[in-house]
Amino acid sequence: MYKRMKENLLNCRITRIESRVGLGIPDCLIAFPGKWVMVELKVVKRGRKVILSPHQVAFHLVHAEMRVPTFILVQYFPPGETTGAKSELLLYEGKQVEQLHHQGIDAEPFDSWKLIGPTWHMLRLRLVGG
Repeated sequence: MYKRMKENLLNCRITRIESRVGLGIPDCLIAFPGKWVMVELKVVKRGRKVILSPHQVAFHLVHAEMRVPTFILVQYFPPGETTGAKSELLLYEGKQVEQLHHQGIDAEPFDSWKLIGPTWHMLRLRLVGG
């Protein structure tokens, strides 16, 4: 999902964060003109559960308390879907992390899109606060 986002999310700089030092830090730091956001990427291919570590939950909660924008972007594959053509992108704000952890994708997303369509433009607008 990182590669697809990097190819399609325009006018920004995405840095992949791979760190064992800061447990819970989201996967991507995204710089838009005048704004930074952090995004955790998750893929759900079986079932409806989104697996989040206690460190990830804590990171999003602490930053939500400080009103720092963090997000969890979930690519959900419906049952029987293997190619991704019918998958959905579900965007959750960091403050929704406990709901997402307990309810999986049944938690109401901040926004959602079919993977095909104007997804990336709409995702950009949501991430920058538009």
